[in-house]
Amino acid sequence: MARIPNNELDRLKSEVSLVRLVESSGIELKKHGKDYLGLCPFHDDKEPSLVISPDKNLWHCLGACNEGGDVIQWVMKRQGVSFRHAVELLNKVAIRPCRFRQRLLNATPPPSIPALWSPIPMIKNSLPW
Repeated sequence: MARIPNNELDRLKSEVSLVRLVESSGIELKKHGKDYLGLCPFHDDKEPSLVISPDKNLWHCLGACNEGGDVIQWVMKRQGVSFRHAVELLNKVAIRPCRFRQRLLNATPPPSIPALWSPIPMIKNSLPW
């Protein structure tokens, strides 16, 4: 199998928000200073021991499992998959909405169909990002 390029791994690690990824797996996070705290899903946890640092996009459990890492290690541990499979899964969710939105905002209507272009300002304002 071909090696996954470092720039691809770096892109995933920087573009995929670990906070959103963890919250999407059903874990409630609470802001604590500049970090987020939650119950670790990898062991029976009564007190929040999962610490997520959004500045570094890293996680660490201070409890029984003492695990940690980046978004790739999170998917590997949470889904029980290999490194390569975790990268493939993250590639599927690493949609680049900012680039799409930028293209939409910079777009100019084609002269032949101005009537079809009129909803674009409404769509621009309703985009969630």
